[in-house]
Amino acid sequence: MEPASIRYKNPGAMWGSALAIKWGASPKAVTLNDGKGQGNNIAVFPTYVQGICAQLDLWRTSKNYRNKRFADAIAIWSGHNNVESYIAFVLARVPGMTRNTVMDDSFWRSSMGLAFLKAQAWHEAGKRYPAPDADWIEAQRLVFLGLAPPSAPAKKKPVSTPKKTATATTAGAGAATAAQQAGFSVGWIIAIGVAVAIAAFLIIHFWKRQ
Repeated sequence: MEPASIRYKNPGAMWGSALAIKWGASPKAVTLNDGKGQGNNIAVFPTYVQGICAQLDLWRTSKNYRNKRFADAIAIWSGHNNVESYIAFVLARVPGMTRNTVMDDSFWRSSMGLAFLKAQAWHEAGKRYPAPDADWIEAQRLVFLGLAPPSAPAKKKPVSTPKKTATATTAGAGAATAAQQAGFSVGWIIAIGVAVAIAAFLIIHFWKRQ
């Protein structure tokens, strides 16, 4: 079975929260039976792009991480558990990043910022995260443009036929059927059907106005 962060398209393994819901997560998070007894849960996203948007938005806006040095921010993120191994894991996969790299908006707009998000997702999943490069780039674009999360297009309402027109059409069809059964030619069948439909429409129209 795939790790929870992959199954639920949540590369940061984020908990359920208002920020996660903002980016399209299900209102109800999934409780993790991870044996830690901490009541951990994970937000569920419909797409990788939305999960990455939430991951990036959390890092760049939370008071716990915004504008902090990488070493300090990752210590908070990890709950001060295995901090040095987490730091080493990331630095080995993000060229140019150091313990003192400041995680500000300039960082998050850069290719280094995206490389960090991918490394973090890899660490959380225990394997390389499967989201394609295009999804990481699109998420970065959406977050910095302040766009709403992707949503399903609204369903079009079916076009209803006015009742008067439907009734007249039914009358015309009935007359055409009767003409066919009586042995009239195709031309006469069409003419009779149209004439009856027009007559029925006019009768209904003027009767309604009385």
